[in-house]
Amino acid sequence: MARKGSKSSGKLARNLALGTALAGFVGGVFLTVALVPNLGKSITDPDVIARGWGIGIGLSFASAAIAAAAGWILGGKLATRITDVGLAVSKLGRGGSEVKVRVAGDDEVAALGRSVQYLANDLQALLKDHQDGGGGGMHVSMDPLVKQLRDKSLPQQLADVAGYEIDGSLAAGSRGGLDWYDLVVTTGENAQAVLYVVTAEGHGALAVVACKLARDELHRALQAGAAPRKALAHTNKVCKTQLPPGCCAKATLLQVSAEGAKLYQAGARTPLLICQRGQVLELNAEGIAIGLDDGPVFEKSLRPQEIAMSPGTRLVLGNDALLRSEGLLDLLRQHSPRHTSMFMNVVLGGIEQDAGDDGLREDVLLITVKKAGQE
Repeated sequence: MARKGSKSSGKLARNLALGTALAGFVGGVFLTVALVPNLGKSITDPDVIARGWGIGIGLSFASAAIAAAAGWILGGKLATRITDVGLAVSKLGRGGSEVKVRVAGDDEVAALGRSVQYLANDLQALLKDHQDGGGGGMHVSMDPLVKQLRDKSLPQQLADVAGYEIDGSLAAGSRGGLDWYDLVVTTGENAQAVLYVVTAEGHGALAVVACKLARDELHRALQAGAAPRKALAHTNKVCKTQLPPGCCAKATLLQVSAEGAKLYQAGARTPLLICQRGQVLELNAEGIAIGLDDGPVFEKSLRPQEIAMSPGTRLVLGNDALLRSEGLLDLLRQHSPRHTSMFMNVVLGGIEQDAGDDGLREDVLLITVKKAGQE
């Protein structure tokens, strides 16, 4: 869903404020230039004329400040509305149909928001009809055996990494989900700490097989000391060999070290959220899904993103259901500075509370990494 309290980066408000301030100042200067010389013809005292110029320039600055304030307020409101629509479109692009766009007014932005909402409603109705009609759209994890298989593979507790607070949890929903996650920590010459999330691409039995195969091969390669890129390349080759054509899985890997973090994504489009100094930024890496290519294109497409980790910086990974949670950004901004155990409880508790009496519909996966220390 579009998130409550979503905010823009402020660029539109800043640009509009600068533009209106310049217009206000230039208008004041032109008015001063037009009035003072004409009035000065009837005034012989040079001090009075100089005072008139000073008052005119002062009023020009005042009008610039008032115009800038008005431009900042109007620009901020407009940018927030556009950001809401952009978040809704982003959710639709990642396959989510449960989108709520806040619509107010009768201007062009409101019309755009209504159009996006109509599209989301149509997609949601189409998905419901497909599921009710038995068209194979039933979520794979509704099968109790699939859920049992997944749950047995999830870690009870993530390993410790020096200098970081790391935790992960999955809140169960009524429709379930198909997400595997874990943290692999190795020692010795190739010591490393790598978090991963592996999820399905599509629905059905093949999606279950692809996801489980990708998770097992990736976990095994990381435990053997393979770097994230090599582990992904190995997993891709195995899946390409053993899975039917077109069957694939998606993965997100986060390598954590004393120098910082590095994000890898193979087919996954769920962004990593960076919480720092009261802001929440989104970051994606590039890569195609696991099992679609024999190897060269897959390895060439992997382009990781490096992340500088200063004390207090928090990273948040999750599944699509987490990113669609209403009010997520507000929860992250407000509670990011807390200790990680408290952060996990408050954020997941807030998401479950917002779900209402019926509870969560889909499994919500939340993984967080925080650099020890304060900002």
